[in-house]
Amino acid sequence: MTGPERSGGRPTGALGGKAEVVTGAGRGLGAAYAELAAAEGAAVVVNDVDADLAEAVAGRIRAAGGRAETAVGTVATWDGAGEIVGRCVEAFGAIDGLVNNAGIFRLANPAEQDPDDFRATIEVNLLGSAYCGLHAIRAMLPRGTGSIVNVTSGSHAGSAAMGAYGASKGGVASLTYCWAADLAGTGVRVNSVSPNAHTRMAETFEAYLGTAAQGQNLHKTPEQNAPAVVYLLSDASAALHGQVVRVDGDELSMMAHPTVQGTGARNPQWTVSAVAAAFAAGEVGPLSPVGLHRS
Repeated sequence: MTGPERSGGRPTGALGGKAEVVTGAGRGLGAAYAELAAAEGAAVVVNDVDADLAEAVAGRIRAAGGRAETAVGTVATWDGAGEIVGRCVEAFGAIDGLVNNAGIFRLANPAEQDPDDFRATIEVNLLGSAYCGLHAIRAMLPRGTGSIVNVTSGSHAGSAAMGAYGASKGGVASLTYCWAADLAGTGVRVNSVSPNAHTRMAETFEAYLGTAAQGQNLHKTPEQNAPAVVYLLSDASAALHGQVVRVDGDELSMMAHPTVQGTGARNPQWTVSAVAAAFAAGEVGPLSPVGLHRS
């Protein structure tokens, strides 16, 4: 990776002159996002709960000629999230973009789900994204510009053993849609990315499900996902707001928003038997399969 080229002392690239925060950027997908953002001209705050990992990524960015600072700590508290966003404003004078990448992954059969694991997954993945996003929005609105990229997952459409993780990522998708409605016309945009890569998460999935899940996201690297994230942070994606972009290896696609299926059935006074008859007649639907699928 080479550092951003400069013209007249100003960094160029898709994110030239911008200041970005990437949470959970000590390794894997987050590190790939942070390093490409820096290569495209951004000054980057690298967040992670592990100080050594965060500094290693920031060090690579600096060695390549970029600008990077670290913000060590959890996203899962209001004050912690505020310190991460505040670090960007303090170090670089503003925050132009936020990638809500920090997350944890827990697998469990519902009959054996540990409630503390469930709570921790929601706190980091959903509340952490919400807290960082809320602080970022409050810093971006007075300037009338900014881009937030939330990280969701196709697992929110339904995946075995992923009740906690899928629920957290479904919440992130809903947060994206709602904030997009709230922020329409303000100059602050919110989108989501649904990445796929062979990371520690994929390895955990393989270990839990055994042979049924071997080769999860094999040959799909974190770096393949980074260009879409940098695009969403950049001014080039100004027309995108409230969207979910999916990256799956060499494929780039869009995920549909929740929608009402078909034309529906009408009855001025529904009864249980009338509901049953409407379903039996095929007037309600079509039914959706469980899991991620193509329309």
